[in-house]
Amino acid sequence: MYREDILMRWIRQFAEALARLAGLRKSGDLRAARDEIERLYEELGIPRELVDLVDAATLAGMLRTPDRMRAAARLLWEEGHVLRATGDPLAAGIRYRRAHELFLEARAIAPEPDDDAAILELSRVAPGWELAERYRATRGSTSG
Repeated sequence: MYREDILMRWIRQFAEALARLAGLRKSGDLRAARDEIERLYEELGIPRELVDLVDAATLAGMLRTPDRMRAAARLLWEEGHVLRATGDPLAAGIRYRRAHELFLEARAIAPEPDDDAAILELSRVAPGWELAERYRATRGSTSG
């Protein structure tokens, strides 16, 4: 029970931090948004540089739990928005694809009601055909 309370508190705090990040982006404070992104990667306990070097399955293994995978996916999704706002659509696309793949990883382990909505939204910016082969063939996204 105590462990669940800690996890739920962490999830709530991370969600609040993501909301602050989205607010910074929407207000145009992209420098502060980038700083917050770096801080949140540290909080997840994954080196930012590794996100670009490993595939989504390896990253999911590093994150260990579906809740942490979803948190990382939401962070990647928001980072994609920040990158797009700074004029880097290619890097944004990479973040969107990774977020899409992490949601698929989390859903495969422990489906949550919000997974399908997130995957559908991400499929608009990272269509299923752009994902790594393992996600197109075995996990099936909601887009073609």
